[in-house]
Amino acid sequence: MTIHLALARLPSAFVVAMFLMHSPGASAQQQPTSPATPPAVVTHDPIGEEVTLPARTILYRNGNANWSEGWPRLVEAFQAVRAETDRLKLKVTGAPIVIYRSIDDEGFEFVAALPIETAPAEMPGPDFAIGPGPSGKTLKFVYRGAFDAMDAIYELIADFIESKRIEAEEEHIEEYVTDPLATKPDELVIAIYVPLKQ
Repeated sequence: MTIHLALARLPSAFVVAMFLMHSPGASAQQQPTSPATPPAVVTHDPIGEEVTLPARTILYRNGNANWSEGWPRLVEAFQAVRAETDRLKLKVTGAPIVIYRSIDDEGFEFVAALPIETAPAEMPGPDFAIGPGPSGKTLKFVYRGAFDAMDAIYELIADFIESKRIEAEEEHIEEYVTDPLATKPDELVIAIYVPLKQ
């Protein structure tokens, strides 16, 4: 089994809409209000920095979640992947990664992965697989905060790509700079990568 680089080919506007619809404040936002400018994303991190992701081998697990249980399911998947790398005595070479396979009104399908130094001699368990991770030229954005409040950063990403007429792939990769198993849920630091069309 391998991961294709075209996982989660979702239009940026659609991704933003899903995060807006299912964020905790969505119901309040849907009530009639006077037009207002969305709050700006406050960040000192580079916005839309071009970064080349290196070729890497990953151990991964597929998962799915509805919107109300999104973060707990991701944490559960990260725990399982970490436990499998420990069992196989694999050297982890990077931060945890999430690749979104599909998003709809009900929830999302995802791949949770850890980069590893080399494939093991022993086959991983039945719920896991080894393959190449995403690589190539991307645009990098950085988010700081809670998982369920990411609507603003995804709106910024969509606006950035549209305003600059960038030819980008319709997928998003999240790399968890802070350890999702040890960091408070509202203190996450997540690098978001949008692959560029070759």
